[in-house]
Amino acid sequence: LNYIKLDGNVACMVNGAGLAMATMDLLKVCGGSPANFLDVGGGNSKENISAAFKLIQGDPSVKSMLINIFGGITRCDQLAEGLVAAMREVGLKKPIVVRLCGTNVEEGRKILEESGLNINAIADFTEAAQKAVDLAK
Repeated sequence: LNYIKLDGNVACMVNGAGLAMATMDLLKVCGGSPANFLDVGGGNSKENISAAFKLIQGDPSVKSMLINIFGGITRCDQLAEGLVAAMREVGLKKPIVVRLCGTNVEEGRKILEESGLNINAIADFTEAAQKAVDLAK
């Protein structure tokens, strides 16, 4: 995990530094402020995601979380399974928005929707960022 604490209130979990920078910029455009830079790279295991959630859960300034994943090498269905398992393990209490795009995206969205967890799965990048900002207010 590549994690850097920032001053905002919307946590970001992204794969790839370029997508992380674009995500943080879009949060600002939407009126929010990123609470961190967190690049999980290709690590979609439950253990890797759980470690990320624990960092975010422990930050009192975080009011919501945006997970933005482009599944090229990383498959969205595998990531969704890791997210659901990690959320159950950690007991994540902060509002969460997930945007998945790429390989096996439909399967990934289905896993999130059928999990029974309070996950805002949004396909559009701008809508997902706006929702995360709104949830942080």
